[in-house]
Amino acid sequence: MLRVLGPLILASLLLFACAPATEGERVSVEEFTGPLSYYPRETGAAWEYLPDNARLDETPIVQRVEGPTVIDGDVWISWHMTGRGLDVSWFRQYRSAGVFLKREQRPGTIITFDPPIQEFPTENSLRVGLTWNGVTTAKLFFPDATADNQRREIQTEYRYTVVDRRSVTLAAGTFEVFVINFITRTVGDQGETTDEFRQELWFSPFVGEVRTENDFFLVGANFLEKPEGQN
Repeated sequence: MLRVLGPLILASLLLFACAPATEGERVSVEEFTGPLSYYPRETGAAWEYLPDNARLDETPIVQRVEGPTVIDGDVWISWHMTGRGLDVSWFRQYRSAGVFLKREQRPGTIITFDPPIQEFPTENSLRVGLTWNGVTTAKLFFPDATADNQRREIQTEYRYTVVDRRSVTLAAGTFEVFVINFITRTVGDQGETTDEFRQELWFSPFVGEVRTENDFFLVGANFLEKPEGQN
């Protein structure tokens, strides 16, 4: 019976494949056009960045909101940055108290923050002089390492401070931004600071990061109109 039905099914599939196609809807992808939230997290929103002094025709770094995913039973929003050798994902939650970072993931390394890092405060609360801080354990996992070297924990303190509010003009346009400095410190077993790292970002409500903490500057986004003179 199987030897008979097999060729019959195959013949039917071939006949179906050769039948003329009927006109109808086709697969399509629509670009995200906004609007965005105060702290952007809408699926499909994408930003393009370049380092300072890079030519505008160089390959950009692209950061995109990929959408909700589940980590440890909770829903988090997945972000992904690629380009110029980068391949980084972040997983965030947007709560009434602000924006919280659960995990950072890149090839060969997964960092889970326990508790999650508070990256931003409550919506509409940003102002010059505002600070927020916290303590977390960075749990590092190296999936490709030997069993004895796969896991490591680092105690970390962090502090964010809004130091300025200004108007800036970049390739992507002119934006009103909050300049946010933040300091991260790793803490040893005796509570001593073993390392300290300082960074700065520019954040514009309803737009996102205009300058990232890695000194990448916004040159375009799929929800912004292109400035005059750009194709």
